[in-house]
Amino acid sequence: MAAAANLRHGPVPLGPTAKQPEFELLLACCGKAVSDSELAALLRFPIRWERLLSFAEQHCVIPAVFNLLQDQPDVPASIQSAVKARFQRNVRNALRFSAKLSGILQRFESSGIDVLPHKGPVLAELLFGDVTMRQFGDLDLLVRARDIPRARAALQELGYQPNLQLSARQERAYLRSGYEYVFGGAAGKYLIELQWQILPRFYSVSFDMDALFVRSVETEFEGQRARTFRKEDLMMVACVHAAKHEWSQLGMLRDIAALGRFDLDWNQVEHEARRLGIVRIVLVSLLLARDLLGCQLPDGFGVGDDIGICEQLASGFQCRLRNGDRSDTESLNYFRTMMRLRERWQDRARFAVRLAITPSVGEWRTLPMPDRLFPMYRAVRGIRLLRRFCTLGRV
Repeated sequence: MAAAANLRHGPVPLGPTAKQPEFELLLACCGKAVSDSELAALLRFPIRWERLLSFAEQHCVIPAVFNLLQDQPDVPASIQSAVKARFQRNVRNALRFSAKLSGILQRFESSGIDVLPHKGPVLAELLFGDVTMRQFGDLDLLVRARDIPRARAALQELGYQPNLQLSARQERAYLRSGYEYVFGGAAGKYLIELQWQILPRFYSVSFDMDALFVRSVETEFEGQRARTFRKEDLMMVACVHAAKHEWSQLGMLRDIAALGRFDLDWNQVEHEARRLGIVRIVLVSLLLARDLLGCQLPDGFGVGDDIGICEQLASGFQCRLRNGDRSDTESLNYFRTMMRLRERWQDRARFAVRLAITPSVGEWRTLPMPDRLFPMYRAVRGIRLLRRFCTLGRV
């Protein structure tokens, strides 16, 4: 399975009949292979440059746009300046986050806390060789659940404050059902996501957290040693993260396509994806990366699964991307889609049940109750969910 080949149909070629030149240009910026003549032909279209800039911001790909369009003679000088200004802002942001991450890693190491930084500057350096060539707005740190109290204390000592204040009973429940604490700096902006799972429990994707740490690899970041996911695990984490957001940003697919160009052990990826029940999620991610950015599919990946359903899902997400549709994680359609993305009926059933009965911070805030009545929050959750869906159904 190490070799690569296309399934059924290849990516749609870029040509002068492109109906959305701004989006096609964005794809070229994100890594879709185009010749000099194809790029020149595309730039001769009447590009709506403000729309392109808006797309680039929405899809978090400003560095990719800057990298391709800088010094292109067919790009107006005013647009060159606008792209450069946005890129320079991203450079300052990336360097600021890199410095913050370096300080956090030092503090965690001195406190004996194992941590896997992922996404953010570590992923940018891994995929693109430069922390400034990927757009991000926070730091993601994975620790073991048992280390959460010490990790939280370490972050607070560095001046970061959690956005959640929970009772002891609520915190025990949240550590079982949730997946992250978000911390902000002195200015109040949320900057750090301290995670102990990859997704909330109701999604029913049960990564083996201890195995992720065991399989992690050492890397160097800002002159110091750090550990992060091995590339095969990183591919699966990137795919489920993109699925959670319904692949609503090209930046996510740019990451997946860049990862797919490494020499991954696809047998290991498929074995773990089958164990987790996320073969459809990984396959839809790879189909989108293929059809939009020209990334090849691994030979034989997902053979025996319903490729037709995955291609249908990928086609729908591609249309939404081109139309600029945003993901609404509170809608009925979102939950239906999450169900269709799972190949095993057991995972779909667990998703539905956990979604219906697992109380969240929303329930705790809506109706404060003493700890002795805590089990009643399951009923509160069900009533709130039913009311929300009934309201959505009338809209």
